[in-house]
Amino acid sequence: MTFKKNSKGILMFAHNNDEIDYFKLAVLNALLIQKHCKLKKEQIAVVTDQASYDWACKELGKRLINKAVKHLIFVEKDRQFKYSNIRVYKDTSLTPKELSFYNRDRCDAYDLSPFEETILIDADYMILSNKLNDCWGHNNDLMMSWDYKDICVDRELPSLHRISPLGITMYWATVVYFKKTEYVETFFNFVKHTRDNRDYYRDLYKLPGSIYRNDFSFSIGAHMISGLQDKGIPELPFKLYKSFDTDDIHSVESDNSIILYLEKQRSPGDFILTKWTGVDLHIMNKWAINRITRKFFDYVTTTTTATKTTKRKTKKATSTG
Repeated sequence: MTFKKNSKGILMFAHNNDEIDYFKLAVLNALLIQKHCKLKKEQIAVVTDQASYDWACKELGKRLINKAVKHLIFVEKDRQFKYSNIRVYKDTSLTPKELSFYNRDRCDAYDLSPFEETILIDADYMILSNKLNDCWGHNNDLMMSWDYKDICVDRELPSLHRISPLGITMYWATVVYFKKTEYVETFFNFVKHTRDNRDYYRDLYKLPGSIYRNDFSFSIGAHMISGLQDKGIPELPFKLYKSFDTDDIHSVESDNSIILYLEKQRSPGDFILTKWTGVDLHIMNKWAINRITRKFFDYVTTTTTATKTTKRKTKKATSTG
């Protein structure tokens, strides 16, 4: 994939499964990025497959998709991987469900990105602020986060700090900043090697479970390129905040404000009502986000239209004054 010199942009991957519309989330997030980070649609790219795109055209319409994303990068799914990588999704702890989890091509982000500077984000990492802009032009060629903050302050999940109880530090592939440099290319080659040799690295790093996770591959890649040094890759210049799939969403108040139900750790099924405003948030309950996308779209598209109308009026007034 060729790229323009000095270009910068956001990259997302969006492959739907039987129930979760990742492409819709990517389109919504693209509009949020335009709103809060002041980026243009030419600075947003989405990697997807033909089936996910065709479904989005029926659900959203090409006009909205084209308004949100300039670069659509189509890849063929690995059918064997698709039907073998099955994970348990949760719509709160009361509704677990096994579905295909297609995340194989995230390791190819370096090759697929059309930008010289890229911020790779999950489609469900909702952009409610302009903090991503703190990455552009950074001295570090590669940044990820090993530290994260649960927005439910009383909840502690120690197993998420390392890839296994006696293993290396967990890096989160939720947000990754990188430049097109030889060093970063080597890092992504390590990540792809981990993906392509899963059984070997599962034994070597004592990885739990059977599903393929990018968090594991990126963590191992970071460990290898750092000369087996722990926490050798610098963190992002902002905190990574998460809600979990046991949580739910009550409503959306604006284009940067969400009200959530956060499940109590010691009382499953009981929730705390929380308002989250102006801070980017990884929302892991995919059904919860999809339930409120219509309202979110209303806020984002209305705000965008109003802003453009105001600019046109101001320009007209200036030219006639």
